[in-house]
Amino acid sequence: MNKLYRRMILMTLLAMPVSGFAAGVNNMFGFWGSVTLQGDFKALSPKLDKFNWLIMNQTRTRDDSPAGSRFSENLLFSQIGYNFNEHASLWMGYTHDTLAPLDKPFAQENRAYQDFVWKQSVGDFNFISRTRMDERFLEGTNDAGYRPRQLLMVKHPIPYLDGLSAYVGDEVMFYVNKNVFGKQGFSENRIFSGLSYQITHHIGVDLGYMGQYIDTTSGNNIFTHNLQVNFGYKF
Repeated sequence: MNKLYRRMILMTLLAMPVSGFAAGVNNMFGFWGSVTLQGDFKALSPKLDKFNWLIMNQTRTRDDSPAGSRFSENLLFSQIGYNFNEHASLWMGYTHDTLAPLDKPFAQENRAYQDFVWKQSVGDFNFISRTRMDERFLEGTNDAGYRPRQLLMVKHPIPYLDGLSAYVGDEVMFYVNKNVFGKQGFSENRIFSGLSYQITHHIGVDLGYMGQYIDTTSGNNIFTHNLQVNFGYKF
């Protein structure tokens, strides 16, 4: 019992640093739903066993309209990665983002990104670090936003429930330049927690909460409380 209590305290402490962001901002609710497909290239050649691929489509909603919840964004991710070993991998990807700002025309974004991922297990805890660089391009403009971002996450299996685990994490983003997407410097913080259930070797589902704090150029900052659902399939 004491061991489980210490683990719960650790997860709570990890979630605390960004809680102060929620004060004095525009709070709203949202939903992020996604489907993720992933696999490797071993079927093409045994020499490609360290190469992986991932495709994810994510739809987001917000309740920032007088009419209630509305579609706000759809992102289609595709990426290819290489595993150096059991801990480290490098990824390159592309995202097409359809943006639906409130009371404004739809916009299209093309985004390239690069990831370095490190995974480390300590006892029953599984730690994940992802360092990403986004290059964001808004169609119809010559502007580009360069956004480094750092994610840290820890997962732990739920005792006596095979396939079920809990996770908690945080991701910080900032722009190295002023651009159409945001101002230079800190731009966003995302804190998240939830449950993952591996139903079979191929099928899994995630259900959780995402607190998204956005530091806007107007100063009218936003904190969105999002329900997250992801369905995953591994080939």
